[in-house]
Amino acid sequence: MAAGASTPYTDLVPGFILAGIGMGLTFAPSSTAVLADMAPDDHATASSTNSTIREIGVALGVAVLVAVFRANGGTLTPGGYNSGLRAAILTGAAVVALGALSTIWLPRTTARAPATSQVPSSAN
Repeated sequence: MAAGASTPYTDLVPGFILAGIGMGLTFAPSSTAVLADMAPDDHATASSTNSTIREIGVALGVAVLVAVFRANGGTLTPGGYNSGLRAAILTGAAVVALGALSTIWLPRTTARAPATSQVPSSAN
């Protein structure tokens, strides 16, 4: 890791851009996957449940990373910030890697039966 007390902000921007792209490529497809097998009447419930669980995950993730940061001597000073940063970033990277690895066990198709188009019979 190249972050230090004297690291300029511009050196961190490429990582922020990659993180933003990664989140953009993750959140929309995950929402689509959640709604794929839901009846239209259940979309609101499924979408709000998905959003709530995601927000709980974010809060839990921030809490865990702050705990790791503080446990490794991190403080909110230029010198102290560096102390806990490495451990927190490595912990976050390990969790992301485990999440990526866990996708091996996700189903590749949905359980939904293929849609059949039924043309209404015309009354003679």
